[in-house]
Amino acid sequence: MGESVSIEARGMHRQGMSPPLNRIAEHCAVFLDFDGTLLNLMDRPDLVVVDGCLLYLLDELYVATAGATALVSGRSMDNLDALLTPLRLPLAGIHGAERRSADGSVKKIAIPATLVWHTRMALRLRLRRYTGLLIEDKGCAFAVHYRGAGPQVAMRLRVDMQALAVASGGVFDLLEGREVFELRPRSCDKGAALESFMSEPPFAGRFPIFIGDDQTDLAGFEAVGRVQGMAIAVGPRVTAPYWLPDPAAVRAWLRGCLGLGN
Repeated sequence: MGESVSIEARGMHRQGMSPPLNRIAEHCAVFLDFDGTLLNLMDRPDLVVVDGCLLYLLDELYVATAGATALVSGRSMDNLDALLTPLRLPLAGIHGAERRSADGSVKKIAIPATLVWHTRMALRLRLRRYTGLLIEDKGCAFAVHYRGAGPQVAMRLRVDMQALAVASGGVFDLLEGREVFELRPRSCDKGAALESFMSEPPFAGRFPIFIGDDQTDLAGFEAVGRVQGMAIAVGPRVTAPYWLPDPAAVRAWLRGCLGLGN
């Protein structure tokens, strides 16, 4: 107990130190995960609602960084655009399988349509014996949410999902998140997406900041770490040099770095 108190007194946590309130401006490039980082996780991804305060904050970040603010998410870009209307930010969707640069150009990974169809059908067939699952079909990736289903269901589901990844011949990889298993293109991760952004304007040459909350964000932490940027973990599931407890704290920290106050 004494150790815990002393750590908190120094502004530290087992997941990392509290990030300093440095000014975010045109020398910075800001990369943000979405669910669990800017918004609390919901039982279903379709239940998420973006509030006006978040839209205002993202717009302020975009202006302060002269356009070098991007969302890097497991959601599709179409889904993110719908949630963030009227904003239109640089985006990396489906863990980097699709990406919209600051100039509006879009790049998407190419996967054979027959393989996507066979994987979709095999997934449906394998999951018929389960109840209470939510299948999120992203076109080139498939997420299966099992929140509240219990550890036994998770164990069986992991085996089934891994079998589908193997059957893809190495095209899909199994990614595990918070009560979700996802088949995603093996060649894609958030770290590669960040590196692509950082190789082009207006992100190139900036001090990068990446904030994320789960295993899918670890590659992003590594990418900014390689160029002496700032990696900030959110919540209890992952660690990074810096840490914030929840999305509310993330928003408060960003507002403070922008000089917006409370």
